[in-house]
Amino acid sequence: MRRVFLGNSLTTNLLAGSEDLVVDIWEGGSDLYGWSLGSLCVDRIPMFLPRTCCQQLLNDSLVDVDVDFIVEGPEKELEKKFGETITKSVLWFNGKVLIPKRPFCEYFRELLRRVKTSKIFSPISRIDLDSKILRTYHCDVEYGELVNTLPLDYFLGKAGLHELRSYLSYRSAHAVLVVAESRLKEYAKIFVGHRGYLTSYVVSYGRSSLGNQIYAFIPLTRDTLRAELIDRTISELKRLKVIEGGIKMLRSYLIKYFTFSGSTEEVSKVLSEHAVTLAGRYGTWTDISVCDIC
Repeated sequence: MRRVFLGNSLTTNLLAGSEDLVVDIWEGGSDLYGWSLGSLCVDRIPMFLPRTCCQQLLNDSLVDVDVDFIVEGPEKELEKKFGETITKSVLWFNGKVLIPKRPFCEYFRELLRRVKTSKIFSPISRIDLDSKILRTYHCDVEYGELVNTLPLDYFLGKAGLHELRSYLSYRSAHAVLVVAESRLKEYAKIFVGHRGYLTSYVVSYGRSSLGNQIYAFIPLTRDTLRAELIDRTISELKRLKVIEGGIKMLRSYLIKYFTFSGSTEEVSKVLSEHAVTLAGRYGTWTDISVCDIC
């Protein structure tokens, strides 16, 4: 029986061979897939790279930029929004860095077109580890080895291993992309520690053909009313004088697994006994970079 990859991710498309099968919920499920805007694709997340990497994708198509680092308000308030791990997170990465010449989603989509692996896009209903059957809404798939790159918390739920999910924890966030006039330099990061602000992390990411791209991230709590998120975010960005004038474009989406932590030792042990390999950032539940994946 063939090897099956769960998740149409960067990891999957770098590792899967022509004899393998890829199964995912939908084609554009990866954060790296971006948004489609006519003939353009727009990145869902700003992509900063610490070193030359991903030769399979970028072919040295990188440029140097200088990223400003700004903290608005007390840093202690940021820990309440993001968690204590924020000081170790790549969110703090700044200074001289590299970025792709084109939107990263263009390189990722080119990789998807090159890879000739068979793919099935259908919601997953259950993963039967004992019988080695992956059940989707449209078909059942038998496998010999399963390589998971989907979020580990999600995988354990579909596999019925709910007790192992207690080893993991995560925090969600809402991401908003705004194209508007801005006072910021082309590349800058702002951490917002002011009390009463939903917005906690803002990135100015260059001036594309669309205009100034401003990304805002809002960590979610049970008290956060999602219906008010967009309006409050725009209002806060104007109060911070990050954006000025009218909005030329706006996109938003939920990042369910924005930050995550926990022990995966016991999880990996149990899954290895069922011919399941964990791979990628979400699959291994490890906050690794695109460079590390490549």
